[in-house]
Amino acid sequence: MKNKTGLIVALITLVLAVPSLAQEGGEPGFVISLKNGSTIRGRTLSRDETTGKLRLSMTEAGGEAKSYAVIAPDDTSEIRSSAAGENDSIRIRLKGGSDLRCKEFSLNGDSVAVKLGSASKVEVKWSDIESISFAQ
Repeated sequence: MKNKTGLIVALITLVLAVPSLAQEGGEPGFVISLKNGSTIRGRTLSRDETTGKLRLSMTEAGGEAKSYAVIAPDDTSEIRSSAAGENDSIRIRLKGGSDLRCKEFSLNGDSVAVKLGSASKVEVKWSDIESISFAQ
């Protein structure tokens, strides 16, 4: 009986730990710093056109989001790439086929301030953005 109880406790612990490990894992993606000091990691970021809230998919399987967070843009302080590699970056695909690649961007109401270098930023309206994803 003690073995069964121990096994059940171990399984429950494992099931509860998997989402946490998926979010905190070293896999490249976005790191969103919130104003309350916490951070959230994810792979793709989208914005709901009607509410303006951000949707960050945190775990994916087969290209489909398995878990996600909904974040108010006003609660974010910074959005950056989690990877330090030169080839890893955030890809902002614009309507019309153009791409912007960056390591960091911030939100300014109805626009995104894309940091292109150490001293240059470009403002892009949300309505001009097709998708924001992490590119390797």
